[in-house]
Amino acid sequence: MNLSFKEPKIRLGNRTYSQSELQEYRKANTKRYNKEVRYNTQNSKYTKFYHSTQWRKLRKQVLLRDNYLCQQCLADGVVNDKDLIVHHKVELKRDWSKRLDMENLETVCFSCHNKIHENI
Repeated sequence: MNLSFKEPKIRLGNRTYSQSELQEYRKANTKRYNKEVRYNTQNSKYTKFYHSTQWRKLRKQVLLRDNYLCQQCLADGVVNDKDLIVHHKVELKRDWSKRLDMENLETVCFSCHNKIHENI
């Protein structure tokens, strides 16, 4: 009888990854995001905002309001408190004036955040 160990799989969106594949995917995704978005000189206004005390305080308020739960998962009947992001429903680039509007913010998990941005 062959009792070889199989690495557990992780589902992210509609794909399944091994732990090592997921780590590589996230590393590559972070590198791409940093290059194209975070450290792009055209985005310096947004980067500065996301590092501001004002944003950090508001982000904390949204997490508290949403009980540190992904609101998208919750709408599907799933309780998820892992890998949370505070998401702008209307992106900053589309309407800068809504950047501090709590009605424009929701707590989502990494997976749901990726799904949202795949559909934009």
